[in-house]
Amino acid sequence: MRVISNTAISLDGRINTTEGGYIQLGSTHDHQLMSKLRAEADAVLVGGGTFRNGPHPLLPIAPISSQRWWNVVVTRTLAVPLLPEFVDEPRIRPLLLTRQQPLPANFPSAVEVEGYDGPFSDPPVRWMLDCLQRRGVKTLLVEAGGELLFQFLAADALDELYVTLCPLLIGGHTTPSLMGGAGFSLAEMRCLTLLSSNVIADEIYLHYRVNRVTKTAKN
Repeated sequence: MRVISNTAISLDGRINTTEGGYIQLGSTHDHQLMSKLRAEADAVLVGGGTFRNGPHPLLPIAPISSQRWWNVVVTRTLAVPLLPEFVDEPRIRPLLLTRQQPLPANFPSAVEVEGYDGPFSDPPVRWMLDCLQRRGVKTLLVEAGGELLFQFLAADALDELYVTLCPLLIGGHTTPSLMGGAGFSLAEMRCLTLLSSNVIADEIYLHYRVNRVTKTAKN
């Protein structure tokens, strides 16, 4: 499975402001790129926090095919707003990946749920990918925040990053960034290869390949 991510960030690497909530940092051209990447994917995946800020279908701007996109939400608790515009959208297949737990009463039947019952507190990335591969997903677009995106990177499960560098400065000690999580040590940090770059107006569009972690045999 090919796994890619797409994120618009400020010049100082932030993906949101001090207010939080749903915002779009990029320009109209950036939104067109997001739409193009969604159209090329079989599934779009977000975390529960991202989905709560914008609980709407994740679709290309103007789908030109009859494809139904998997819209995948990773949530520990199922406490996400399942609005009619999401549940009843005929062009998506909603899927929640969560911990194993009973479904709430009157849970919408149109939304698939798969629960992880293993030893870890969060559903592991490899388990998520297995769930999607069984459903025929060949290209996965991750539009998650920094915490979940770090989990994919730490699991060596991210192939490519698309990053739009926006002419903005946000700052702050707690504003979320492109990568969150526990972070890497000097020996563990991931290296990227630049595949392309493009400047349009005041934005810089970057496309990277993630270099796989080299496994060394222990003596």
